Amino acid sequence: MPNSIANFLHFITSSELTLPVMLMRLVCSVLAGFFLGLERKLHLQNGVLRTHVLISGSSCMLMIISIYVPQTYATGDPSRIAAQIVSGIGFLGGGAILRQGLNIKGLNTAATIWVAAAIGMATGAGLIPLAVVALVICLIIMFLLVKFEQRYFPAEQVKHLELVFKNSRIDLIKLKNELGSRGIIITNTDFSEEIDADRFHITFTVKVPNNINTIDLTDNLKSIGKLLKIQMKD
Repeated sequence: MPNSIANFLHFITSSELTLPVMLMRLVCSVLAGFFLGLERKLHLQNGVLRTHVLISGSSCMLMIISIYVPQTYATGDPSRIAAQIVSGIGFLGGGAILRQGLNIKGLNTAATIWVAAAIGMATGAGLIPLAVVALVICLIIMFLLVKFEQRYFPAEQVKHLELVFKNSRIDLIKLKNELGSRGIIITNTDFSEEIDADRFHITFTVKVPNNINTIDLTDNLKSIGKLLKIQMKD
């Protein structure tokens, strides 16, 4: 078994770019892209599985071409195509980043797109052990660090919390303490008062935990004053 693995690695990392070697490198890069895309798909990101597979496979193919041309025709710079891959992936990754209200989404997907291209390039260059280690490290980071962040940094969604009470006799300190007891972090406060209508408007910019129970929050806020409206939006 060890000899078989050693023979396979010697074959796939060979400096001689025969057709079987090129095809095997392409298959390995496609598999790496599949696993990266699968991780994003498991985190409910749409359309990223095919994207990662295509990016990793195409980067591998372009890297093979950049090595094959100088070997075959004795002219050409292998680094030129690789540099263009890096530039192109930068634009593609930027397109995956979206701003929704106060939140920025797609950063992890953009990062894994970059990693897919890097792994594809490494595979195309025959650096299979490096590509495998990079893939494993990336998957460990994506699966384990998300649990770490959820446990120690639960307040990660930035939202506007709008409250309207019947009168202005509202204890703001008690109100902020109630929000803080539920893991809601207040970053900004804005309030106004309608004297004729006897209404008190207050808007918080807050960081909200993913597991916030809005029903319990509403019930507790009613004990502070006559709550007419509660709205939480991006």
